Amino acid sequence: MSSLFPESSAAWAALIIVVLPLLIIGAGELEERLRQRDSNYRATVSIVRVWVVPFVTVFVLARALFEIDADSLVLRVLGSAVLLSGASAALSGLRVVVAGLADRPRQTGRRPIPRLWLALPRLLLIIATAWFLVAGVWGVDLSAALTALGVTSLVISFALQDTLSGIASGYTLLADQPFSTGDWIESEDIEGRVIDVNWRATRIEDRNGDLVVIPNGQLAHATITNYDQPKRLHRVKVPVQIERTATPTAAKEMLLDAARSTPGVLKDPPPFVRVVQIADPVVDYQAYMWVDDYTIAPRVQGDFGALVWYMSYRHDVPLPNPAQDLYLFDGAQTAIESQITSVEIRRRIVDAPLFAELDDDVLDHLAAAASVGQYQRGETVIAEGEQRNLLLLHEGRARLVLRRDGSEDLDVLDIEVGEVFGVLDEPSETDRAALVVAVTDCEVVQISPEAAARAMSLAPDLAAVLEQLAVTRRRRIERVLRRLGRGRADELSPGADTTPTQADDS
Repeated sequence: MSSLFPESSAAWAALIIVVLPLLIIGAGELEERLRQRDSNYRATVSIVRVWVVPFVTVFVLARALFEIDADSLVLRVLGSAVLLSGASAALSGLRVVVAGLADRPRQTGRRPIPRLWLALPRLLLIIATAWFLVAGVWGVDLSAALTALGVTSLVISFALQDTLSGIASGYTLLADQPFSTGDWIESEDIEGRVIDVNWRATRIEDRNGDLVVIPNGQLAHATITNYDQPKRLHRVKVPVQIERTATPTAAKEMLLDAARSTPGVLKDPPPFVRVVQIADPVVDYQAYMWVDDYTIAPRVQGDFGALVWYMSYRHDVPLPNPAQDLYLFDGAQTAIESQITSVEIRRRIVDAPLFAELDDDVLDHLAAAASVGQYQRGETVIAEGEQRNLLLLHEGRARLVLRRDGSEDLDVLDIEVGEVFGVLDEPSETDRAALVVAVTDCEVVQISPEAAARAMSLAPDLAAVLEQLAVTRRRRIERVLRRLGRGRADELSPGADTTPTQADDS
């Protein structure tokens, strides 16, 4: 212990005359300032003033004035008192720092620091104090003790290998940081929020409000799903079955409307719906919604399911009927009944003003040679250069557009219910530049060129009207192409007036 104390009398004089008075006065002033500010560090300074400074003073006086030997029992006891009081003051200050770090997440919104990390500095300080007290103050040679401790530790490690494995796994989890305190995780069918990570186990609060304690050794070898990292954004998937009679466009629009109206669902990223399987008698859909808090996922799923039930009636999209009926299936008869008859096709043709006044034999001829096609919203009804059929729009709305490479399509005109489009002769270069796109779900009656030519031979007025219609629309396309050539494409935006002039129709 003698090596720890100065041998020079000048050094002892400096300690007694300068350092000790400054230490006593400074500790008192600092404690008063902290008391006025109601600081948490007041207790630490109080320990220094009440215990550390007096013990240091007695120790210095005993060593300098009374010349007590450094290896004497009295001086060793005084040295131990100084060391322990100083360690007590350090632990008091460290306790304030740890409490501030533990409370910081509540004040700033940051992630909590695991208690295992917060307890580590205090443990190291206690070990260092004990080591210095035994080896430095009392001069005990610890080499033999360390050897014995090594043998003892080996025996203890075999006896407490599970506990030590849990402690090591706890530090491994903290080093790897697959989750932090406050994260919502799932591991081996256990799901909940992390409350604490200590030496042996991790505590989790599940959805039922119960505390689940998982050994760190088990977590270290398990697959962990963290729903709060790397970000809190989470996708909720809900399977839905819709009757096959509903069109995919209507069903997807209904599901999207329900998803957008569900509380907690984010607008960005937006929800979306996809068709999973087309079965009989239902179609399987999957709705995807984004939330910024995984804990509300079950509530979002329940609210979305309730809204689907209500919106299915408002959108006229039927859900599957849970009732079970036993019936005999006749495949051939069902296939025949599912086909649209010529009578129904004739009724669709008569609904168009262009064909309403035709004779019955002409209508029968057209109905016998026509077919009905269904088109989804956004689907191309007539592609560029493929206008070889005469088409009648029976349901929905379509649009004649010009497609440009690398640019937006230009709208030429809208095609409403009851209007006829398509050409019967060989498409010209003007016709090849245009195509027809379904704006909504459409039902189209398709009449082959041969059947249309036969009908026009029986009704010459029909031929004249169709020819005039083709010329008018061809001129409309040419006018758009001319304006593009003059650099006036801005006049052809969807809101611009595209009504054909008298000169175009002449």
